Amino acid sequence: MSTTIDNLRRPRPRRAAGLSLVELLVALAITAMLLTATMVALDASFKAYADIAEQSSAQASTRLVTQRLLQLIRTSTAQGPLDNDTTVTPNAVLSGTTITSPYVELIDSKGNLVRVEHRAASKELWLVTTPLGTTTAQAQPLMSGVTAATFTNRRRQDDSGLWVLERSTMDVTVMPGADATMSIENRTPQPIRIIASTVPRKLN
Repeated sequence: MSTTIDNLRRPRPRRAAGLSLVELLVALAITAMLLTATMVALDASFKAYADIAEQSSAQASTRLVTQRLLQLIRTSTAQGPLDNDTTVTPNAVLSGTTITSPYVELIDSKGNLVRVEHRAASKELWLVTTPLGTTTAQAQPLMSGVTAATFTNRRRQDDSGLWVLERSTMDVTVMPGADATMSIENRTPQPIRIIASTVPRKLN
């Protein structure tokens, strides 16, 4: 009887606390999957931010250049091209009273000859200025990444029978930088297209 009581009072050996090798491997696998998913999400968010930032920057610079060109046209005293003489106005196409070309010319308020042209080879928009009284042109790039730029001038005849500008419209397409490409989502930057129109302030 006492032997039975002693056996009941004897403490039973406890199972050692801890994780088995299988449980540890499962936990490591789950942790690795969660960390991988987190890093993919972070990388996608960083690239999305870069994409939006590049788009916003390109759109802001395009609008700024567009506003500057519209201001030049509004305050200029003469504009062109207004005819289809290919010896004078290359790459210009006349249809009725509308002439389309990859450039626009004008004389600004200071009397300087200004030419804004799209250079398709380098995908740039350039400003070429010939100061009053000189024949030396000064060229500087206005904007890069310009994949297309078209200037449309609607002309009319004034009281003297001369062709003058009635309305000028510019259509510019800009592609943001290639660093905004989101390779994980297989995305490419979206082109930005801006169309703006204006008329000269002095119409007679």
